Amino acid sequence: MTDASEPEDFVLEEAEEALVDGDRVVKPGSIRTVLANRNFRTMWLAMLGSGIGTWMQNVILAAYVYSVTRSAWLVSLVGFFNLIPQLLFATFGGAIADMFDRKKLIIWLSLEQMIASLAIAWIVRTTDFSRPALLAAVGAVGIGAALTGPVFLAVTPSLVPKKDLAGAISLNSVSMNVSRVIGPAIGGVLYVFIGASWVFVLNAATYVFIMIGITWVQVPKVEKIHGESGLEKILGGFRYVRRDPVVWRAVSTVFLFSMFCMPFVVVFPVLVSEHMGVDTKSTLYGLLYATFGLGAVVGALSIGTFFSGRNLTSLVRVSFIGFGVSLAVFNSVGGPIPAFPVGFILGFCYFATVTSLATVFQSRLDHNIRGRVSAVWMMSFGGTVPVSGLIAGWVVTRTSVGAVVYFGAAFALFLAYFADLRMPEQRTGIRQLLRR
Repeated sequence: MTDASEPEDFVLEEAEEALVDGDRVVKPGSIRTVLANRNFRTMWLAMLGSGIGTWMQNVILAAYVYSVTRSAWLVSLVGFFNLIPQLLFATFGGAIADMFDRKKLIIWLSLEQMIASLAIAWIVRTTDFSRPALLAAVGAVGIGAALTGPVFLAVTPSLVPKKDLAGAISLNSVSMNVSRVIGPAIGGVLYVFIGASWVFVLNAATYVFIMIGITWVQVPKVEKIHGESGLEKILGGFRYVRRDPVVWRAVSTVFLFSMFCMPFVVVFPVLVSEHMGVDTKSTLYGLLYATFGLGAVVGALSIGTFFSGRNLTSLVRVSFIGFGVSLAVFNSVGGPIPAFPVGFILGFCYFATVTSLATVFQSRLDHNIRGRVSAVWMMSFGGTVPVSGLIAGWVVTRTSVGAVVYFGAAFALFLAYFADLRMPEQRTGIRQLLRR
């Protein structure tokens, strides 16, 4: 334990080294200590609730569209319009996160997303819906999310003392990633009982909780950097990424992962329907996704609990191997029964990979530019998914969904070699990693 008389900068340095090197447990900034902070706890719960609602809507919308139209291409288009704003607008969101009052930005952008989600609920109330209107409403939600994401990523670590930053980063990563699976799991069950339209209404309600919760949070003011033009502020995040070799490798890794491995998420309804004979509007589908989600929750939480004190840079690479193997096996099963245990393992490896990778990335960022650098991460992760999903939808129509998923599994094994997040002079090959 660091002596209380030592400066906070030293405590932060120790915490960051523990996260990156993984050679000891981070005692300052434990999960319990961070959650005891009322400002952080309120913001974190609001972000978690919003993320759950968002991903509940994202996945159920894909399942609904496919069940009505049986069109993998339209499912890919919905995913494209939902996530492409992260590629186009995330850098702008990062710039405004470092320029304006972050609390007001969250309130207004949440209101915009709430209205757009209600529009989606209205449009899909019948099976004979307008496709252009649906894509426009989905795009509106996506723009709001792209602008809000960097603000959230910049705010949550700023709500705790420096000595607790490591714990805040870990929880922030868990929230972002766990919500992507808990939401679909809940939505899959609700979809069967209340229908898609009401699921989207419930998602809209989650934005009300955000707007109320953020009013109780004391958000620190941003120290503005003067003398930069608008373009320089937007490009500042890219310069930071390029300057830090570990951040650069982490962003490159998540970009490649999203481009070549993540299409399995977009085509998940098609994969389950065609390979396993599971109706996307059934309790079995919801339970299967819930099992995948449970594995993901355990995988994400394991980074701050079971794997606490382990070498995160090595864990990222091992998790890629586990993800690639489990994805290939999941694609090979011919029925729903074996898909449940394999889906759990797939979810575990998926979020163990993403959470450990994101934790290493976030631990190296400076507070005053965190919004802009986090925007680059959003572009590389979520912003790439719609492009890869659109390509995957096109490939599926000309080959098969299995071919797309197998390719993603194989590419994950390459990433196990590529994702060496040490400093350049410390990097090792995959053989040396497996010998440890």
